[in-house]
Parts: sequence; C-alpha cells; structure tokens
Amino acid sequence: MKTTTISKGANELVVLCENTTYAHMNTLRRLCMNEVPTLAIELVEFTKNSSILYDEIIALRLGLLPLATDLGSYSLPSETEKESGDYSAKSSVKATLKAKGPCVVYAKDLNFKDPKVKPVYPDMPIVKLLEGQDVELIATAVLGVGREHAKWSPCLAYYRQRPTITISKNADTKAIAANLKDLSLTAISEKGGKLVIDDKQLLLTEHAGAYEDVSSDIRVSYADDAFVFVIESWGQLSPTTIINTAIERMQRKLKEFASLVKAL
Repeated sequence: MKTTTISKGANELVVLCENTTYAHMNTLRRLCMNEVPTLAIELVEFTKNSSILYDEIIALRLGLLPLATDLGSYSLPSETEKESGDYSAKSSVKATLKAKGPCVVYAKDLNFKDPKVKPVYPDMPIVKLLEGQDVELIATAVLGVGREHAKWSPCLAYYRQRPTITISKNADTKAIAANLKDLSLTAISEKGGKLVIDDKQLLLTEHAGAYEDVSSDIRVSYADDAFVFVIESWGQLSPTTIINTAIERMQRKLKEFASLVKAL
C-alpha cells in the first residue's frame, strides 16, 4: 500500500491510500474506531447531589466527556478488574468534583489526580445548580476501547473511492466556470481560458459526483484500488497516534492469530 498525506490538522487527517482493497480500508477504519484505547469515566460515586438531574444522568454525561489520554502511562484493565470494578492505578485515574449553586458545573471543574488527564473540551456543561443545590462525587476514568462502548471510541474514521474528473475537449469553458462559481465547487477553475483541475481539492471533496451535475461535459470516475481515508479525532488522541496505534493493534492480532494456527 502506498500512502500520501493530503491534509493534516490538530483533529483531522486525510490520507490517500493506493494499491489497496476495500477489505483493507474497512479493517483499518474499524480498528481506528473500535480498537484504539482511550480514557473515559466508567465509575461515579456520589456523596451529594441535590441538583435537578438524577445521579444516573450526571454519570452518563461524565462518561461521554472526551479525556486527553496518554497511552504510554496507562494499560487496558484485566478481565478480573472489569468484573470486580476494582481498577488499578495503571488502568485508571480518579477525579473529584465539588460544586455549590448557583452555578453551572463544567467539565473543567473535574480535578484529576493525573494532571495530564483533562477534559478535551473544558467548557462542556455537566449540570446547572440553583441556589442551595450542590453536587459532590468521585469519578474513575478507565482505559477502554470503542468495541466495548462508544464513549471509548477516539474518532470517526471513513473512506471513499478516489475520484477522477474528465472534461470534454468541446466543453463550454465560460458556462461551466460560471456554474462552478454559483455552486461553490472549487476543484475545477478557469485559468487562461482553460478549465484546470485541482487534484488536492478534488481529493478533499466529499461529494465529487456534484461536478457531473454542472455539465454533461464533465465525467467523474472512481478507482477500485485507491481510497481517501479520513480520521476525525474527538480530541483524546491525535489522528496520527490513532492510525499508528490501529496499525500496531492489527499487527498484534495477526501475530496472535498466526500463533494460534501454528498450535493446531
């Protein structure tokens, strides 16, 4: 497989993958979303809660907070830990929250024992407290994977076939350029009386088929062995960390499978 980075941002990575198959791309997509570990709040112990929200609702909101995760500092819990609910310091981290109304309690009000662990979006509201209302709790964030629960999923990952645009030699350049401008389609532009295709912009276009609606002189075809792969991180991990960890997990699973086959 040949890969080329098309676009890279803090929470988004777009990569062109060539000489590959649907199966490989779908495997990578599933690994990114379901097998890359992140921290998420799993247990909540309330000592006080006189807010309008039930304990369960606040616990649910806490569980869905994306938390910055350092994979080098934590490991997945054992089955014994999961069954007992008694998580070690290697697989979990505790946080406390204490607030008294009137106020709005935000994600940033959580105090984690590990300073590297913090809410990705500190201004996400948890609950609104009125005069005389208060909430106190101890939360335990545990390392987990999206296969077990969506709150541990680090990203949205998807892929699409690489599009290719062909323009007829007899195309009406001015009319097409005017229509493209009206529809805010930027992968094709007019330069020096000719229509020029911006390959990078085309790869970033999610709906390349829209260009065929501009004129019958424009045709869009799609490759069966080249794909645009997109990772949109929720913020717990960088897109680069997500894809590298996904590949490592895949290699580990293949080694485990190979050893099981040899043992037959």
